[in-house]
Amino acid sequence: MINWWLTTISLGGFLIISISLFLYALKSSVNTEESYRIDPLPNDENESKEE
Repeated sequence: MINWWLTTISLGGFLIISISLFLYALKSSVNTEESYRIDPLPNDENESKEE
């Protein structure tokens, strides 16, 4: 019975490590500064003209 618990815990740990490594690789490959250059935040002047 202890073997099943160890297998479950080790597979759960492997899953958590795999997901965290995937998210880290995805975050490091995406340039977050580009989003502000491509789609800048609207300022107050633009919002008042549209109304």
